[in-house]
Amino acid sequence: LAELLHAFFHHGMTVPQLLSVLLKCESLRMERMFSGYSSQPVEAQYKDLQTVIHHFNDIQEEVLEVGKAYLLRAEEGLHEQEESLASERMALDTVAEDVREEILERSLQVWNTHRHMKVYNFFQGVPVYATVDILKVDGACVDVRPNADLMKVFACHDAGDMAYGICVDEKDQVRVSLGEVSHGRVQLVMGEVAQSLLNCRKNLGVRIMDQDIQAEVKVRGRSIHKVQLRDISLAGLGLSVLHTDKEPCRTGEVIECRFELSGKAIVAHGWVRWVLLSNGEVRLGMELRPHVGVQQALQKEVFQIQRKIIVQLNDLGVPEPLQAAL
Repeated sequence: LAELLHAFFHHGMTVPQLLSVLLKCESLRMERMFSGYSSQPVEAQYKDLQTVIHHFNDIQEEVLEVGKAYLLRAEEGLHEQEESLASERMALDTVAEDVREEILERSLQVWNTHRHMKVYNFFQGVPVYATVDILKVDGACVDVRPNADLMKVFACHDAGDMAYGICVDEKDQVRVSLGEVSHGRVQLVMGEVAQSLLNCRKNLGVRIMDQDIQAEVKVRGRSIHKVQLRDISLAGLGLSVLHTDKEPCRTGEVIECRFELSGKAIVAHGWVRWVLLSNGEVRLGMELRPHVGVQQALQKEVFQIQRKIIVQLNDLGVPEPLQAAL
């Protein structure tokens, strides 16, 4: 039963919807069961009725328990999707201190042996990489030789002083901040270790640039206007419902989103996978139901936005904290 309920929730059904269907089915079942049942002894009627009620209660409790667990996991997934587009925050699942020490020690040994390491950041949702030569490893600090790629990586960060180092297992990352900077030398200070943001998202997502794309969302038969498209990928959409302090939809609900992309009308269907209410704005993530036409239109737009992002990236200057390295 639990597996069946998981399948229902994954395909957009909510706990109230399932309970409503369950009640209707139970009503029909009891109608059929007790039609013409008056010929049976009263004790037999009540015994059968009691069995039916207990069975119904067991199923109802299972729906509530499985539904609650499913929604809690979906809420946790909210943060992972938010993190995959943010260059200034770590993933929430930072590892325990003893595990951090083990991963970091192993990575430092390999970096010191091979004399190079990889660092990266996100710019408008697109990962930007640099491979740097290591000059010295001293405890949790790594001195590296600056290059143009490193300048770009740190330029992606708002303050220009934080990035991520890719650990040797490539499943984890370490937050690296700038230490001492001098001509031809940059010190990277190792921080928290967490699951790599590069593994948090199945499809590359990009933020909508230089466009104010308005959308209309339909959920539970109700249309919601004043919706803005924030980011897109082949698997989902990031949306903002503006000027509201109420939750317009819930995790797991079926949702329809209409908007125009490069002059083409898009009608996308899917499920709400996370909802976040903050300062009069509701952010929500939508998982798309597979549709060839919609995915082709999104893929074309993603490529176009990526080209614009690359142009902007090439125009970034050297961040102030790194200027001494030149």
